[in-house]
Amino acid sequence: MPAGKMIRLCKLSGAQVFCALRFVWLGCISFALLLTACGAPAPVPSVPPAPLRVFPTPIPTPAARVLRIGLTRYPDVLDPQRAPLGSEAHVLRLLYEGLTILDARGNVLGGAAERWTLSADGLQMTFYLRADLQRSDGTPVTAREIVSALQRALDPRLEPRTNPLLLYDIKGAAQVDQLNPLARPEEVSKVLNNLGVRAVDDRTLVVTFQKPIGYWHYVAATMALFPADSTSIARDPDYWWARPEGHKGTGAFRLHSIVLHQRIVLVPNANYWRGQPKLDRLELVYFPGGAGLLEAYRRGEIDVASGLSANDVHALDATLQSELVRPPTPLVYALVFQRAQKPFDNKNVRLAFAQAFDREGWVREVFQGMGTAYTRWIPPGIPGAQPAVPGVPAFDPHAAVRTLVNSGYAARDSTAENPRVDCAKLGEIKLTYLDSPVHQTQYQFLAANFTRVFGCPITLEPVTQVTTKIRTPLAVHAYRHAYPHPRDWLALWTCTSAFATSFGYCNKEFDALLARADQERDESRALALYQQAETRLLQDVPAVFTHYGEMVSLIKPYVRGVREHASALDTEWAGEWGAVWLYDVDLTRVPPSYPRQ
Repeated sequence: MPAGKMIRLCKLSGAQVFCALRFVWLGCISFALLLTACGAPAPVPSVPPAPLRVFPTPIPTPAARVLRIGLTRYPDVLDPQRAPLGSEAHVLRLLYEGLTILDARGNVLGGAAERWTLSADGLQMTFYLRADLQRSDGTPVTAREIVSALQRALDPRLEPRTNPLLLYDIKGAAQVDQLNPLARPEEVSKVLNNLGVRAVDDRTLVVTFQKPIGYWHYVAATMALFPADSTSIARDPDYWWARPEGHKGTGAFRLHSIVLHQRIVLVPNANYWRGQPKLDRLELVYFPGGAGLLEAYRRGEIDVASGLSANDVHALDATLQSELVRPPTPLVYALVFQRAQKPFDNKNVRLAFAQAFDREGWVREVFQGMGTAYTRWIPPGIPGAQPAVPGVPAFDPHAAVRTLVNSGYAARDSTAENPRVDCAKLGEIKLTYLDSPVHQTQYQFLAANFTRVFGCPITLEPVTQVTTKIRTPLAVHAYRHAYPHPRDWLALWTCTSAFATSFGYCNKEFDALLARADQERDESRALALYQQAETRLLQDVPAVFTHYGEMVSLIKPYVRGVREHASALDTEWAGEWGAVWLYDVDLTRVPPSYPRQ
């Protein structure tokens, strides 16, 4: 893909190439500094004009079962084909379903499609839609609407878009995405109509791939395939999603009302194919940055508090500690080496730095105990993850020094009993990062950690503005998946990936293993190949994998189903990937403060 194209994609996601790949920017300076730092707002019309802040009919009363979930990040945009892969998904998955859905353990289940088949050559996947599939207003959903959703997700005239790179396996998808958005409408339409997606009839959809693949039923669960209502879009292309009546989805709930940046209220979708959910109302209550979240839970204003901070956790008494859940999240942190720079072009140096890194101290001091030390890339809970198998070397400072000494970096006075590193041979190591309190804490820990182990100074260079000339030899990154499958994690390190290229990483043996896994039709054999590919990746030590995050939440004892379905896939609230249509409230146990209307 041309470099200019990658920059355009980056702009679409609002936070660089890596954010387009679902990266969480943590202040590292590298190829990502071509544009701006992560955290810059996406160019999304997230605040609609005042007339659009409307409410539909009153909430049905009395509502017997209300589940109020406290969250820390308000979604910017609720358009499935435009939303960034972040906090928007937790709302959209309640309103819509893709062709497939994923359960709390990462298993693929039928969504809009009741079944699917893969052709013998792996080049086509056929989905068969449910006969009773309807929108929340009772109108039927056809295969042609799924085709329209995919075309819209790739249409270069729609900016920003939900990461179109996820759809590049589809025949013709890259060609569509790389069209000039200013091209003539008839030219864009022609290429869109040649996309490898075809509705055979109302209930049959065929997706044709550019090469054999066996994992696309996972991609079929992502937001790009959510069938937004074309009539609502045509009526107001920019802000249709801001009006509750604009959402005529296929999910378990329908959107009732929105109070911007404060509350999103959902009620059951009476036309949901599984049947009406047990809850009478689901309220998503937002506490930006987490301010007031714990206090609201204590007062009984919310039933679930998700995304608690370390300060919140430290303030819990014994009673609230019993209501705490802390499953891992699909968020892995890594110190990525710049392979093009010395001394990290030497594998033994990378190995030594992995041995020198104090992961437990990193989690304790930098993340205040929120997370778990980890030496692998694919986190627990993702199919094919191997959390019990050692990854890159664990913390062993003495072994780290010996590794450097035995690799040609020994000082003149180094002995077998007292090995010492020659800092001049190691060379100057300067860590450049975007200046902020969070980044300063991280990089100061790194400098102190490696200086303490090797006895060599690490230079810190905070910058206030990013430039294309800055490349730090060791950069802090974090990654969160787009869909819970090992392919989504491993593809980031292929020789053609913009991320791997920016750090000078390329291993053709790894690429070959990943390609074999992608094309394997048998899922158990495919998982075994993905595991082999991850092992090969870790043998290269392309990064010091540090830890994975946690979803720290409080759940009231009268809430049914949420705690049981909290999983390692959750990113916004505990239980978000579970069977939400079965979630319930035990009304015999609710306190007097519980809502009766």
